[in-house]
This record gives sequence, structure tokens and C-alpha cells, in this order.
Amino acid sequence: MKALKHDPLSAYLARAPPSPVFRDSSDHAVPSVLSGALTYIKNFLRDQDVAAIAPSSSFLVRRVCKWIDFEEDQIIVEYGPGNGVFSEFILDRLTPNSTLLLIESNADFAEMLEARTADDPRAVVVKDRAERIVEILDTRGVEAVDYIVSGIPFSFLDEDEKQTLLAQTRNVLSDDGKFLVYQNYNHLEAPLRDHFSEVRKEYEPRNIPPTMFAYEARK
Repeated sequence: MKALKHDPLSAYLARAPPSPVFRDSSDHAVPSVLSGALTYIKNFLRDQDVAAIAPSSSFLVRRVCKWIDFEEDQIIVEYGPGNGVFSEFILDRLTPNSTLLLIESNADFAEMLEARTADDPRAVVVKDRAERIVEILDTRGVEAVDYIVSGIPFSFLDEDEKQTLLAQTRNVLSDDGKFLVYQNYNHLEAPLRDHFSEVRKEYEPRNIPPTMFAYEARK
């Protein structure tokens, strides 16, 4: 690993008002499914890369993030964080020397993320596409990451794009790294098994849409 996780980057823009959150039993923030819904709907209608009409539910967030070890310093990448429902949950639990790299291609969401993470030096917002993960990490001197969290719609990619992104994702993970991905319907299990040594699948119906599958794919 490079020293990025021990040298958090400086903040970006002025902080926007925080989105509404619930609190779990440990007093950690759990973002509401209603947070940012209007922004999601607007971008769903005009951006073909936005697959969901509403942010992920707190149930889906917890199901995916239970596979992250928050006790250790981590470098985590999130593909397509949208309005930051997963990002907020992760940042609330990360150690002070960890880093969360948010790769977002949608301009509205990227601006929102920059504003909401401006006071947190662990968060780095990159307006770019997940397909450029190798170049993005190389630019920042990062050799490998511990986790990649993703909700981008792999069903929207053609077969070559899908296979290339999965291969690149595996290659940039550390030896014990994990790819944590959630998708609408169970279309990604077979491709994941082609690229990763071990894949665990769970179903989460408490979401909009109620057909979400979460996968833990180990390098």
C-alpha cells in the first residue's frame, strides 16, 4: 500500500447542509432512503448511467457494509456513489487515517459529494468513470486498495466493458481485498465467479426496487 491512507487529502468545497439520517443502536448515522430522492429522480430521468430512481435503503447499506472491517485503516473506493448514502455510512465508521475515494461520473452528484465531504480529509471526490480506475489510482500513487464498493449498473455495460471492468477491479485490490457490489436482480453472480476466488450472495428486499442482490467477492 502507498501512504495515501496515512496522509488524508485536504478538503474541497464549503460543506452543504447534512442530509437527514437515522441513528442505529451504536449511534452511528444511517442515511434515510428519502435523502436526496428528488435529486435521484431528476438524474434518473436525464442520465442514462443512473439506474435507480431512489437512493439505496439503510437495510441495503448495512447488508453490504457489514463485510468491511472498520477497525483497521483502509483505502476504500466507491464506484458511482450517487448522492452519498453509502459514502456517509462508511465515513461515519472509518478510522481517522483511512481514505474513501469516490468516483462519480454524474456532475450533479459529484458536486453534491464534494460539498458534503468538504470538511472530511478522508474523502476524495473524483469526477470520472469507474472504467478508468487504473489511471485514477496511478495518478494518486495508489498501488492497491482494500475494498471497492459499487452500485453502478453492470447490466448497462456491454459484455466487453463488463469483463474489462471486473478484471481491472480485481487487479487493483490488495491480496486480501474485496469487491462489494449490489445489483438489481441476480445477473452478476456468474461473471463475478469468473474473476474472483470466492463469491457470497445475499438478497435484500427492503429497498426500492425490492429486487437487490448484494455480493461479497474476494480476490
